[in-house]
Amino acid sequence: MKPFTIILLLISFQVIKAQTAIRSGIAIKIDTLSVPKYNHSNDYLSDFKTIKINVNYGDFVLENNKEVEVLKNAVIKSIDLVYTKYPVAEDFSQLNKRRIEYLHLMCPSIFNNNMTQWKIVAQTACKNESAARHYFHGFVITYKPAPTAESAALESHCIKDVWMNRTRLGDSSVYKIFVRNKWKNMTVAADFTGSMAPYISQVLLWYKLTFVTKDFSEFIFFNDGDDTPDEKKKTGKTGGIYYCKSTNKDTVLNTAYRCTRNGYGGDVQENNIEACVYAISKNPKLKEIVMVADNWAPMRDYVLSSQIKIPVHIVICGVLPETGINTEYLDLARRTNGSIHTIEEDINGLTKIAEGKSLVIGKIEYRVWGGRFIKLSSI
Repeated sequence: MKPFTIILLLISFQVIKAQTAIRSGIAIKIDTLSVPKYNHSNDYLSDFKTIKINVNYGDFVLENNKEVEVLKNAVIKSIDLVYTKYPVAEDFSQLNKRRIEYLHLMCPSIFNNNMTQWKIVAQTACKNESAARHYFHGFVITYKPAPTAESAALESHCIKDVWMNRTRLGDSSVYKIFVRNKWKNMTVAADFTGSMAPYISQVLLWYKLTFVTKDFSEFIFFNDGDDTPDEKKKTGKTGGIYYCKSTNKDTVLNTAYRCTRNGYGGDVQENNIEACVYAISKNPKLKEIVMVADNWAPMRDYVLSSQIKIPVHIVICGVLPETGINTEYLDLARRTNGSIHTIEEDINGLTKIAEGKSLVIGKIEYRVWGGRFIKLSSI
């Protein structure tokens, strides 16, 4: 059953735990729907895992708090809050708000990504309280685990193996984007965190096979701080930015390899704008930036985007049809007179989309509202 409504919840209330009052404001867009009995399937998402966080019928406290720890700094694709609508006439909205607040208390980092799809799912087949207590209640969270030092090391080897022709590309989407576009006097600024290795490998393979230096002079690789603790990262000064000229293949590979080994991202946010600003400082005559970005990673420093006065062409990686494109990247491309590039299409002319007007990418409609893109429901 499809969602019957979309609402914006602004949650601001108190949870009292161990004599401590905790107040927070959480703005999340939530789909609400009803099903006879909840059943979750994640078979088609090989890169994602699912975890169930139980709560008791009529309660809001998470039963398995320790399992929430695996979600810290993970990429959260979706969160379903499942409850049983019994008694039928009862209003469960306050109870569900308390459940969301308690989840925030246990793991606030999972609320930091505007790509996360939220649903409140009411189960309606239950006819009595005894049966209701045997239904599942709680959160079903689909996530991609946070990167680790071990996974970063594997991704470094993946990059080198593709470069040395020891491994074939399983995905050529980014390679094809670079082949079909002809940018001039550009710098490539590439996110080297998380699970970006398959995409970065394609960029490096394109560079190795074409070795074009007339219109392409340098690389900027960024890893969001060289393993700096998240709480010490400062907007615009996060670091973990690696620069090299494109005139020597060995230098490019070694710089890329060093970037991946020295940091793997930490939280889901990345320092994309800082990397672009750095690229412009290194080459004041730069005409265009081609950014290779993770669709699931919000920009830590989007507030600094006004410092970029040249077009940013964004090669967006990891887009799923049902989740669409992160609107932050659409906003950046529109603000800089740049473009968005997916495996299916090159999206230009975003600056021509006036306030209140829309565009459709894939099966999702986006509208400019208040100077920013908002994602509407699928068409």
